[in-house]
Amino acid sequence: MNLFRTFLRRIKYNLTYLFGSRINIPSEFRLFERRKTNYEAFINKHCRFTSQNKVNLNDGFKIFGKQSDEYELSKDIFSNFNFANKKLKPAYFNVADVKVPYEASRLQYLQKVNSGKIDVNKFPLIYWNSPMDVAIRNINLIFHLLVIEDGSPGIEILGNNKDLLSAFISQHYEYISDNLEDQGNVVGNHYLIELTSLLLTIATFSFSNHEEEFKFYSEELQSELDKQFYNDGTNFEGSSHYSALVTEAMILCKLAIEDIDKGSTLLPRIDEIIKSNRLILSTLMNKGELSQIGDNDSGRIFYFAYDEDKPLNMEWLIILIDSLYEDSLEDNEVIEKFKDQIMLKAPSLNKYKKVTHKPIDVFSNDYETYSFKEFGIYVWRNENEYFSLRCGPIGQNGIGGHSHYDQLSIECFTDNKWIARDPGTGTYTDNIKLRNKFRSLEYHWGPKADIKFPYQDEFDCFRLNYMSDGKVLTYDKNNFLGYADFNGERIYRKIQIKNGTVTIEDFSKHLDLKEYISWGEENNGIKVQFSEGYKRIS
Repeated sequence: MNLFRTFLRRIKYNLTYLFGSRINIPSEFRLFERRKTNYEAFINKHCRFTSQNKVNLNDGFKIFGKQSDEYELSKDIFSNFNFANKKLKPAYFNVADVKVPYEASRLQYLQKVNSGKIDVNKFPLIYWNSPMDVAIRNINLIFHLLVIEDGSPGIEILGNNKDLLSAFISQHYEYISDNLEDQGNVVGNHYLIELTSLLLTIATFSFSNHEEEFKFYSEELQSELDKQFYNDGTNFEGSSHYSALVTEAMILCKLAIEDIDKGSTLLPRIDEIIKSNRLILSTLMNKGELSQIGDNDSGRIFYFAYDEDKPLNMEWLIILIDSLYEDSLEDNEVIEKFKDQIMLKAPSLNKYKKVTHKPIDVFSNDYETYSFKEFGIYVWRNENEYFSLRCGPIGQNGIGGHSHYDQLSIECFTDNKWIARDPGTGTYTDNIKLRNKFRSLEYHWGPKADIKFPYQDEFDCFRLNYMSDGKVLTYDKNNFLGYADFNGERIYRKIQIKNGTVTIEDFSKHLDLKEYISWGEENNGIKVQFSEGYKRIS
């Protein structure tokens, strides 16, 4: 029955696309005149590639860690499936990964390449299929224009003619504004990044109606900030790495808006978001690597410092934010709002089934606590020792989106090794079975029980239909108690920290819970499989 339902959904999806609108690349676009800007000084100073990061395009480049000799790319280099001239929309087919050519289409290597030539006439049609990826490409084209003006271009595109490049950017601007992803049940990071690209373009150029369009897109951004960020400034996607991505977008929004309107009422809120996310991102880092809470598609805007061989290392983003604020970053108000303790009435669990897991020796020194309750993660840590627990809202206001079945799941890093580690993402739509495995409770260090989850097809692969929001009842320096429902079965998890040792107990009224006799010390904290960034699967 489930397979037949999926079959009908596929037919509907494909027919909708076949009879829908086709990609329309603008042939007429406005004349852009270069503005004098201030933001470029920051970009030129802090976002130019170093000698260690230089790339020769003629030698190829890496996409999701895999080397490619082609840079006008219409295929998935992992499966060798070519999306060129395919009539059906490349999604939900489980044949190949459309994100691979999308990633190539962003031209991120413009931030690193020191030699080579790009022929825009060879761009395949799929390069215009995803408005968000077009938006990121537009950002990289603007960055490249700054390099040309600085007199040190490492790569040639459109002959590095500033007029031709400005016209190309104008074409991108028109395409993005005509294809905004601002509709649907959930509008997320795609629309936010599209707005970022448009605002950066307006900050860089003057053209007809740019004042009106700045006002409109600023108002749209204000609306999205209200929708996509919680009151504390953290992001609603339910993902640490998507939080990093949208923080990058906010940096560009700040720079662009300051150039156009220093008195904009948006700026204080953007500053709060950037500083709040700087704190949560740095708190979730160990040895410079950002934990993979929820999805990680390895998406970047500032690619100049990103290392394809070390995709989880995100220290460079913290450094970039610190460069943005210099001495004004230390904001006690930002820190204090994530230090709340929680003391709610807890039920008696005496009649519940209970399992006590193997204790974990974590802390040899004193530690701090952080309660990112709107994002849904609680952290106990010092410089070298780390323990966290996921418990809170499901991403995208309950839809799921980039969240996983990870409520009550822990991570632990101590003695320079992982004791328990989030598995990462694996992939998206090209292998739904694998995607659902990496999202599953089985792959995370949450409660251990035989819970049968219903079948989930590709149309549910960005939904969490069978898990509730997590609820925290107790949280302080030495204690935690919270619960979540998994396919209708409520499980409580209790944590006590005494003399640096963490003891974890799980409770259920009906389920037979199982004990963890090992937390993965012999397997680098990995429970089943691990994906070090998108498609980098061990």
